[in-house]
Amino acid sequence: MTHIGKEGIRIEEIFKKLNGLSLKREHQDKLLGHYKLGDLAIATMIKLGEKEDEITGFKLLDEFEKKDGFPFI
Repeated sequence: MTHIGKEGIRIEEIFKKLNGLSLKREHQDKLLGHYKLGDLAIATMIKLGEKEDEITGFKLLDEFEKKDGFPFI
């Protein structure tokens, strides 16, 4: 996902997969610290210019998570 964001790869099939991955925010989906696989998927989509209200996982976040949960974007 980091490579996708850095290279700006915008392919519809990738967006569909990232949108599905944006829901992966459970304990078993942990990557680093308190960040989850879904967080990275959301950040990747935002970096690629996707509107936040069109990202399935982003819509489910509370206000704290939306405001302070993505310092790596």
